[in-house]
Amino acid sequence: MTGQPGPGAAKSEWRQWARRQWGRVDAAALSQLLVEQLAAAALLDEPGTIMLYFPMDGELDLTALVERLPGPVVVTATRTPASGPLTLHRVEGEAMEDHAYGFRQPVATATSVDPAEIDVALVPGLCFARDGTRLGHGAGYFDEFLARCRAGAVLVGVAADKLLVERLPRQPHDIAMTHLASESGVRPIG
Repeated sequence: MTGQPGPGAAKSEWRQWARRQWGRVDAAALSQLLVEQLAAAALLDEPGTIMLYFPMDGELDLTALVERLPGPVVVTATRTPASGPLTLHRVEGEAMEDHAYGFRQPVATATSVDPAEIDVALVPGLCFARDGTRLGHGAGYFDEFLARCRAGAVLVGVAADKLLVERLPRQPHDIAMTHLASESGVRPIG
């Protein structure tokens, strides 16, 4: 892809590039396609605990997937508190609120779930490398949260094909995805 940062580029350069690329993505159409692909993926066939995210402006919206999941599953989502790490809460039957950044999230009193119970996590990102490296917005919330998930949890990075690259800067605290989902399909890393 032309215009990508070169080898050795800092995460900040990659974030600027990725934000420009997202400006060229039809997020609504891609969201619908990814809901179809994820619903058909064997990853979600087993009962268990699934973590989804409620999108910020411009992110892919996979919330329609909830209606397509085989039962029984526990659907969870993260909550961004005023301070401290992300927490995880049940979605079904729980009250929701708008975060200051505009995305929906469970209220503080929603039923808590231990991240170690997650079987499959759908993870947003600005950009992903084909080896599973994720580039987020830079606050570190998701990496800290994903570090609390159980070993063996399926971590699905969700992006557009144009935001899947060969290599991204990676730091020791960065948590790699086990799968990537884009318009080309849902596939394991490696």
